[in-house]
Amino acid sequence: MSESLKTSPTASTAPTASTAAAGPGAVEAPVGLAQERTAGYVSDHVVDLLRSLGCRYIPLNPGSSFRGFHDSIVNHGGNRDPQLLLCLHEETAVSIAHGYAKATGEVAVAAVHDLVGLMHASMAVYDAWCDRVPLLLLGGGGPVDTRARRPIDWIHSASVQAELVRNFVKWDDEPVDPEGLLSSVARGHHLAGSAPTGPVYVTLDADLQERALTADGLTTPDVRLAQRVTGPGADPDQVLAAARRLVEAERPLIVGGRVGYQPDSTPLLVELVELIGAAYRDDNNVVAFPTAHPANLSGQPKLLEDSDVVLAVDLANLRTVYKVPSSREPGAQARPESSRTLIALTLDSLAPSKWSNAGQGPVPLDVTLMAEPLTGLRQLIAAVRDLVSAEPQERRRARERRREELGARHHQLRSAQLEAADAKRNQTPIAPSHLSQTLWETVRDRPWLLTLRNTRSWPEGVWQFPGAGSYLGHSGGGGVGYGPGGMVGGALAARDRGQLAVAVVGDGDLLMAPGALWTAAHYGIPLLVVVNNNHSFYNDEGHQQTVAGHRDRPVENAWIGMRMASPDPDIAGLARSYGAWAKGPITDPQALPGVLEEALQAVDEGRLAVVDVHTAPF
Repeated sequence: MSESLKTSPTASTAPTASTAAAGPGAVEAPVGLAQERTAGYVSDHVVDLLRSLGCRYIPLNPGSSFRGFHDSIVNHGGNRDPQLLLCLHEETAVSIAHGYAKATGEVAVAAVHDLVGLMHASMAVYDAWCDRVPLLLLGGGGPVDTRARRPIDWIHSASVQAELVRNFVKWDDEPVDPEGLLSSVARGHHLAGSAPTGPVYVTLDADLQERALTADGLTTPDVRLAQRVTGPGADPDQVLAAARRLVEAERPLIVGGRVGYQPDSTPLLVELVELIGAAYRDDNNVVAFPTAHPANLSGQPKLLEDSDVVLAVDLANLRTVYKVPSSREPGAQARPESSRTLIALTLDSLAPSKWSNAGQGPVPLDVTLMAEPLTGLRQLIAAVRDLVSAEPQERRRARERRREELGARHHQLRSAQLEAADAKRNQTPIAPSHLSQTLWETVRDRPWLLTLRNTRSWPEGVWQFPGAGSYLGHSGGGGVGYGPGGMVGGALAARDRGQLAVAVVGDGDLLMAPGALWTAAHYGIPLLVVVNNNHSFYNDEGHQQTVAGHRDRPVENAWIGMRMASPDPDIAGLARSYGAWAKGPITDPQALPGVLEEALQAVDEGRLAVVDVHTAPF
C-alpha cells in the first residue's frame, strides 16, 4: 500500500460470491464483479487503506451521504476485509464497534450517515470516549462544494458536522481533497489507537467519495502515519516514590480499572500484588485479576477503609477509591477520608473534555504516575523488586505473614459469597445471583467470553474469571442501550477466535436497542443472551425511594413510571421475530438449568439464543 494505486481489481482478481463471505452467516457476498472501466474512485482507495490497516468489519446503518463508500466496500472490496455489517440503528452500529474494540484491542471502525445519523450515534460515541475505546468513526458529509449538492444535501450538511461530537472525541477532521481524505483516515486510525485511546471522527465528503480518478490514480498515505503509539512511561522519581510508599505500607491495596480490557495486564498486576503482599480489588464493572487468586478480595466490605496505601491503576473515576459524600445524601456533613495514601497510574489528565465532567471529580493524589498503564506497571514492578530485594529478613517475614492472612481472608470471603448465592437457589422470582450462578455452571467448561453482565446485582466470587480480557465491562458513559450492540460486537470477536460468547443484559437495556439481535442473527454471530428481566428500570426505582424517604412521602410509589408491565413485553417473541432461538419467560428456578442447556445447544449450532428470565431486583 505504500505505492500509488492506479487500478482497481479486475474480474479475475476481485472476490466473488463464493469467496467473499467472511465467516459463517456472512450472507451478503456480492455477485461476480465486472471489469473496472476507470482508474477507480476515491472511496475505493479508502477501502483499500482500511484493508491495509487490518479492518475486518464496518457496522453501519445505510445513508446516502456515504453511498460511494458503501459501493466501494461491496463492489470494489468484495465485501470482505472490511465486511459491511448492516445495523438497524446508528447507535447500535457504534456500540457494536465499541464492544469489538474492547474484545480485540484493535481500532474498530464504524460508519454513520451525516448529521441525522451522527445525532443518533452521538450517545454511543460518548460511551466510547468515556470508556477510552479506540474507535475510528467515518461519517458521510456535505458535499462541501455547493454545486455538487442535491436538494436533500442542504439539510444533511453543516459547518462543521463534527461539532456534534467534538467535545467527546480525541480528534476530528473534514478533509476537502482526495489525498487529504486518505491522510485523515490514516491519521485518525493512528490517534484512535494511540494512548490514551479514544474515538475519532473523520468526515467522508460525499462528492469526494464519488470522484473518479485519472489514469495516474491516487497516491496512498505512508502506512507509518497510521502506526499506533503505546504511550509514555512515568517520571522515574515518581515511580520510585510510589514504589517506596507501597513497599513500606502495612495494608496496601491495588485496585484495577480499565486495564481489564487488556489481557497483558493480569500477569503484571499479579506480579506486583505478590511482590508487595498487597490486597487486590477490581473497580466497578471491571475484571482484571484472577478470581481465585488468594489476594483477590473483590466484594469484601470496608476493604478500602482498612487500607493505608492504595494504588489505583487506570480507574475511570478516582472517586471510587476516594469517597466524597454528596450534599443530597445522608451524611453530607461528613468529610472525605484522607488518612490513606493514594497513588494513581493514569493518562486521564491528557484526555479531559472542556464539556463533560466525566472522570473529572477532583481527587487529591499523593503520587501521580503519568504513564500508559502497562508501561507504568512494568516500571513500578522493577522499582519495587529492587526495594524488596534489599529488605531485611524481618520485613520479608512480615510480608509473608500478610500474604498468608490475605489468603485466609480470601477463602473466607469466597465461601461466604458462594453460600449467599446458594441460599437463593429456590427463590421466586428468580434471584439474579442464582441466574448468574446457574449460567456459570452451564458454561464454565467452555472457552467463554462474558461480553456483558448485570451490574448492581452481580454476585462477586461466583464466576471464576482468569483475569483481564474475560469480561468486556459496561458502556463507560452510562448510556442505557449500549448493551445489545456491545454484546454483539464482543460476540463477533469471540466467533472469529472460537470462543463462546455469553451476555447477561437487563430488560430495559435490551428494549432500548433490540435491533442488534437481528444483526447477530443475520450474520451468524453465535451468542448466548440471558435477559435479567425485573420488569423495571429498577436503578431509578431506588432513586425515587431515596427522594420519597427524604421528603417523608410514600416510597411505595417508586414504581410509577418505572415498571414495564400491563402488558409485559414479550421478549422471547421479540427475539424470535429477529431470527433468534428464544425461550421464556422463565419463572421457575428449577427449570433454569435445563433451559440454559437448550440455549447452549442452539449456540453450538451457530445461532443467537435468547433466554428471558423473570428476576427479583436483587
